[in-house]
Amino acid sequence: MSKTEKEQNHISSLYLGTFNSEQFWRDHKISRLPTITDLQSDTIVTIMDELKFVFCDSDEDLVITHLPMDDAHKNYLWNLGFSFRNNKFPLIEDNNREELYHDKGIEQRLIETDKYEYFKGLISPLSKFNPYSILPLTEAFCVHYNLQNSHPNFDIVKKVNSKVFSHQLAKKLFEDKQGEIVYSARELEIQGNLLLKYSPFLIKDEFGVSGKGNLLIPSSQILQRIVRYIAKQESKGYETRFLLEPLLDKKIDFSCQFEIEATGNINIWSIQKMQNSGFAFSDIQTSEIYFQEKLEQLGYFSQVKLIAEALYQEGYYGSVCIDSMLLENEKIVPIIEINARKSMGFINYYIDLFLAQFSTQGCLTFFSLGLSEAINFEQILEIMKQENILFMKERPKGILPLSANSLNVNYKLNQDKNYQTYKGRFYVTIVSNCGEKKMFFIKKMKQIFTKLGIQQFD
Repeated sequence: MSKTEKEQNHISSLYLGTFNSEQFWRDHKISRLPTITDLQSDTIVTIMDELKFVFCDSDEDLVITHLPMDDAHKNYLWNLGFSFRNNKFPLIEDNNREELYHDKGIEQRLIETDKYEYFKGLISPLSKFNPYSILPLTEAFCVHYNLQNSHPNFDIVKKVNSKVFSHQLAKKLFEDKQGEIVYSARELEIQGNLLLKYSPFLIKDEFGVSGKGNLLIPSSQILQRIVRYIAKQESKGYETRFLLEPLLDKKIDFSCQFEIEATGNINIWSIQKMQNSGFAFSDIQTSEIYFQEKLEQLGYFSQVKLIAEALYQEGYYGSVCIDSMLLENEKIVPIIEINARKSMGFINYYIDLFLAQFSTQGCLTFFSLGLSEAINFEQILEIMKQENILFMKERPKGILPLSANSLNVNYKLNQDKNYQTYKGRFYVTIVSNCGEKKMFFIKKMKQIFTKLGIQQFD
């Protein structure tokens, strides 16, 4: 299909999303595992919405972000051949930064914004809304902005994203699924001690995500502390609902990205291999052909279709990312959890679709940084170019920057708090078909940060 034909057939779309969707699916009166509040990290997650430009396929497509994307970053991406529009005005003003810490999705902010006429003008020519996930106000947002395309019911979305649901589905479809659901601190104590007879185990929050809501229990002493912590919440009227699972002998973490059409048709898009630090995402890349062939031989794709059919029977359709695992004994655990939404795996898949024109693939990762002052993003791009590590059309290998606002957002919004360190995160794709060259690019990037006086965290 020619470019002109493609443009004629293209349905102009709106892309936006809230990356911490799980907080909107979780009941507020359910007890929580102990966690450390980190507002700077939470702010970065909010600003990750700039990564959604990868889904756009035309300069008619619109990605709305909490803060307008950096001009130097947008120009770099446009020059590479990415096509999208972005809002010029922020949803969050610098003098109203506390808004970022409220439990609001971007859809609610767009409904409440005092710049409604501006955003209405951006959105009104569009034909389709393609959200990152379905939130409580998705339907109201569509009505508010006169977007017609259908989405599954919020209560269904909430149900199928629950780890309780995914555990029960795995037990129904794949009989050897291990683990127990507990509904009180007392059950947690009893079942936890039984699991500890054989191995350490995990406590999983029903809607935990990316390192939050997963707790490794290695001993009865630690278990007792958690039991007391949960019991104290129950005494205040909170209910308990956790999934307990034995610690598995993992060989490879991987995920499957697929789409369930409203008709029930299933399209499997990709298999992504993941590296995790603790229980949190570290990096991800499209799996090798031989690994996909191995999964086919082990019957994995037949399992995926069973899962997709079950989700559709529940009333869900749309994007799905299933986290799975290959164990050291070569056995597949098809459901670690179900993410009935888009995911980092989807983002990497779309980046690889773009990179296919250069006959290459990438590895999506990030650098965690500590800043004492704001970074000039245009300067970063120029230094990367000088060091020959910036991905460019004429040199299609190196580092492709995916985010800019996530570097400086905490500095810009918290200058008056006089933090010693302002947290930033730099999302990138490392484009190289050679593992050694990939490590070289990472090393050079770290050297650039060091020269600029920027701290780096593992």
